[in-house]
Amino acid sequence: MQSGSQGFLSADRSKPKKKRVLIVEDNHLDSALFSALLESQGHEVLKAANAADGLKLARENDPDLIIMDVRLPDMSGFEATRTLKNEEATRDIPIIVTSAYGPYADKAEVRECGCDAYMPTPIQITGFVDLIHTFLNRHPARKTG
Repeated sequence: MQSGSQGFLSADRSKPKKKRVLIVEDNHLDSALFSALLESQGHEVLKAANAADGLKLARENDPDLIIMDVRLPDMSGFEATRTLKNEEATRDIPIIVTSAYGPYADKAEVRECGCDAYMPTPIQITGFVDLIHTFLNRHPARKTG
């Protein structure tokens, strides 16, 4: 078994520079999987188990990407996404909405809340990593420090 950051995702994917990703997910297993995948790619991970904490972390830490679960204990991920997209300081942060409940990909609410992408869970690992890289490579100069 390999250890370190090369691990099971050592394929050359033209990794972006280290970025900060916020995971807003109340399912501990999904959160741990997302976190492990992102950290294996060299990214910094912030985690919140509810929308209120996620909103606070987004505002305080200016992440490069947010992964937002739809069903959170205090408010929906759709509502949290709308809130972030309506605030000047956070509106440009890409948000990927995830859900294990139902076929949200075709629902108007996914498009209307302002999310940048949708990924059903359980995730396909290579698809997840590719989607993450798409967004993290899109705005490489967004961070100033």
